[in-house]
Amino acid sequence: MRQFIFASHAHFAQGIAESIEMLAGGRENVRALSLYVDGNNDLPGAIREALSRISTEDEVIVCTDLMGGSVNNEFTLVAQSRPGMHLVTNMNLPLLIQLLFAEEGRDTAEVIREICAADDTRVKYVNDLLDASAKEAPGFGDDF
Repeated sequence: MRQFIFASHAHFAQGIAESIEMLAGGRENVRALSLYVDGNNDLPGAIREALSRISTEDEVIVCTDLMGGSVNNEFTLVAQSRPGMHLVTNMNLPLLIQLLFAEEGRDTAEVIREICAADDTRVKYVNDLLDASAKEAPGFGDDF
């Protein structure tokens, strides 16, 4: 079974996990790891503790908040030695929803690559989308 850890600086991981729960229901295979808040400053210890609750036979998808940040960097060290661990960074809500609903029987690395490449998971500058829509449909956005 796939297990998930959402990990971030401060409460972002917990907040996004709560959003997932509101939109998609509660999940027993999701853990939020909020670091550098509420006395949770031992990053390696917190990671060890979170991973100790997951069977080494299960695949674990870890999603972190920021490429190059301390949370992602520490998980990068762990990913190099823990089989079945997949690390994704710059997490956002569309990415997490798609990962959670991905077909369980498919190759996890393949699924992650497809989702990361999908247009639905990428950041968008809405002003550019509005400009493109206005050029295609005169009158669009006039009410704003």
